[in-house]
Amino acid sequence: MKSRTLSLIATILLAASCNTGNSDRGAGSAGLPYMIDLESSIGNAQSILLSTVTREIEYVPLETDTACMLRRISNLELCDSFIVVSDGTKLILFDREGNFLKPVGSVGRGPEEYTYIRSFFVDKNSREIYLLSMGKVMVFSFDGKFRRSFKADFRPSQVISKDKNTLIFHLFNLSGPSPDTAWSWYITDRQGAIISRILNHHKRMNQPGLLVPDSPLYLNDGAAHFLEFGNDTLYYFNEQVREPYAIFNTGKLKMETDLHLTPETIREVSDRIQGNFWIKDIHENDDFLFVNLAWGLSDSVSYCIYDKKNARLTVLKDKGFVDDINGGPAFWPLSISDDNTLVNYEDAFTFLKKIKTDNSGAAGENAGKISKKLTEIGRSIDESSNPVLVIVRLKR
Repeated sequence: MKSRTLSLIATILLAASCNTGNSDRGAGSAGLPYMIDLESSIGNAQSILLSTVTREIEYVPLETDTACMLRRISNLELCDSFIVVSDGTKLILFDREGNFLKPVGSVGRGPEEYTYIRSFFVDKNSREIYLLSMGKVMVFSFDGKFRRSFKADFRPSQVISKDKNTLIFHLFNLSGPSPDTAWSWYITDRQGAIISRILNHHKRMNQPGLLVPDSPLYLNDGAAHFLEFGNDTLYYFNEQVREPYAIFNTGKLKMETDLHLTPETIREVSDRIQGNFWIKDIHENDDFLFVNLAWGLSDSVSYCIYDKKNARLTVLKDKGFVDDINGGPAFWPLSISDDNTLVNYEDAFTFLKKIKTDNSGAAGENAGKISKKLTEIGRSIDESSNPVLVIVRLKR
């Protein structure tokens, strides 16, 4: 029997997701920034059923072949006619049915090759794919062919399009003395010429080898959104003006960002801050902010969903939405496409392990009887297959 609390939250989310039309950034900007109270909500986690927000779940097993074998998936983007997938060592194009199309560029040390992938994004306006590797930005066409490249004269970790003329880079959270430690963000033109820089607000971590490579950085409604490590304010560019978009109340649970560590005290510091969190990642669509919180120096993560229309925050008890539709793994978006479609993946081993378990009488994360759809996919793959993409379209 579902609890009254769960039913209430389900009703709230369903009501929000059934609103029609896209959000009007211009009209709604007067109500910004969103004020989001993480501190008071974190101890009241709830299980949220996937059926609350969708009835449309698509599973796409990616083709498994030596030409397109993936170690893992570090990031992906869903486009109209293809899917771009990176495992950190290569970038691959699949069609929307998961069939291998072609690699993007090639791995190597030549002028038109890359050794690894730190970040990438798809620019649908110019029909180009931007890839960041070893401080170099490489640009490829939608058919995977090299077009041009330029060197970044700083230490970028992430890059996205700020607008049709400029890029925004996030720098590694580096330790030790360096000119780059004064800056968190660089804005350049499309050839890499620096236009402006944004100062960081916090001291960098001081332990050699301890760094935070990624911070929330994403596009929504055509505007770049970004949040500095250790900061509580998510900013966005309203036209060319940087403005607060959301302010998070972290209170006493906020993790220290200036950690004076030595090899002898790392464990002591880790124990001291294990009950404190920092905002690791944010995704957004028309209705919700999807927020990941990382606890201390561990890999523990909390998942939160903020309903923008009703100003409600819910902390998820499970590792995402509980799949009560097909009985599959819990779902949480890794990326969100322009049409608000949510996308994530499951590696084949975890996927098969999940669907071979009888969950018909279980609750929470394991709720839901395994559907015929998942059983059929399970017969078509084995534990060494490429991952299975999970695509969720929210109710409108």
